[in-house]
Amino acid sequence: MKLAFALFHYFPYGGLERDMLTVARTCLQRGHSITIYTGAWQGDRPADMRVVELPLHARTNHGRAREFSTVLQIELQREPADVVVGFNKMPGLDVYYAADVCFAAKAFEERNFFYRLTPRCRTYLALEKTVFDRTGKTEIMLITPAQREIYQRYYRTPAERLHLLPPGIRRECVMPGDYAEQRRQLRAQQAIADNELIILFVGSDYRRKGLDRALRGIAALSESLRRRVRLWVIGQDKQAPFINLARILGLENSVTFLGARDDVPHLMWSADLLLHPAYSEAAGLVLLEAMVAGMPVVASAVCGHAHYIIEHGLGFQLNDPMTPRDIASAIATIFSEDRATWRERSRLFVNSADIFSMPERAAAIIETVAARRLR
Repeated sequence: MKLAFALFHYFPYGGLERDMLTVARTCLQRGHSITIYTGAWQGDRPADMRVVELPLHARTNHGRAREFSTVLQIELQREPADVVVGFNKMPGLDVYYAADVCFAAKAFEERNFFYRLTPRCRTYLALEKTVFDRTGKTEIMLITPAQREIYQRYYRTPAERLHLLPPGIRRECVMPGDYAEQRRQLRAQQAIADNELIILFVGSDYRRKGLDRALRGIAALSESLRRRVRLWVIGQDKQAPFINLARILGLENSVTFLGARDDVPHLMWSADLLLHPAYSEAAGLVLLEAMVAGMPVVASAVCGHAHYIIEHGLGFQLNDPMTPRDIASAIATIFSEDRATWRERSRLFVNSADIFSMPERAAAIIETVAARRLR
C-alpha cells in the first residue's frame, strides 16, 4: 500500500519526529511504500523513504500550517495515497497521531477571550476541529489515557475513533547488563568524581519543559548537596536567558549546556536523576527512557506519562503549583536512597510494562484503516 505521512516540519531531535520515523520504518518493514510530506526538513534525510518538501511562503507558523494543509491536498490529488497519516492536525487525514496537547483546552482554560480572537488561535482551533469533530472520519491514535477525556469534552469525538497506543521506547535506552562498568567508564571519560551527582534536563523547548523551574529547584537544595550537583542540559534552544538565570542563582559553575545529542542513552547511564518539571507535555517519552536506563525521575504531573513514575516507584510527580522547595525536596529524597534501589526497580519496569510496542500497534491501525478504505 502507498502511505503518505504528513507533518509541518521535521526537526531531528523532536520526540514527535522520532515517533513519525519509527512508525514509518515499521510500516516500511511490513511491505508498504512511504512518502513523507513536510514543509521543512532539518538534518539528514532517510535513504529508505521518499521525502517531499512542499513549498510554503507564509511568514507565521499558523499561516504556514494553514498553507501546508492546502498544498498537501493539491499534492495528494496529483499523487493519491491509500492512507494519509498526519502527525499534526490538518484536514484530509485518515489517521492522526496525537502527540500534541489539546489546543482547545489551552485556548479556553489558559488564555483569555481576546486571545481566542487572534488569527493564530482561530487557525489552530479550526485545524484541530477537522480531526476531532464528532462528525469527522479521522481515526485518532492517542498516546496517553488522559487525552481521551479532554478531546471528548471539547469535540464529543466518538470513542470508536480513539485508539490508545502504548509507549514506544527505544530498546537501546535500556540499562545494559554491564551497566555498572559502562557507568564507571563513561563518568571517568567525562571527569566526573564519584561523589558528584549528575542531573539531566532533556528537551528542545527549554521554557515549556520547565528549565527555569529546574534551575530554581537546584538552587533551593541545601548547600552541602548543591555543591555536589551538576546539571546537564540536553536539547537545542536559546541558551542565553537560562545562562543568565543560572548566574543570578549562583549556579553558573554547576550547569553545562550540551546541545542536541545523539548519545542521550549513554549520558543517562552516566547520570543520577532526570528532572523534567514541564509546564505542558502531552506525553514525555523521555521520562520512560530515563526509567528504563536505570534513573529515577522528578517530573510535573501534567506530563502524560508521569503516572508510570508513581506506578513503578521510580521517583516523584509534582502537582502544580510547584515551588523550588518542592523540587529540591524530591531531589534530596531520591539522592538519599541507595542507587541500587533505582536499578532494581528499573529492571522490574522493563520486564513488566508494555512500553516498546507502539510502532507495531500504530502500523496495525494504519493497515486496518487502509483495508477498510480499499473495501
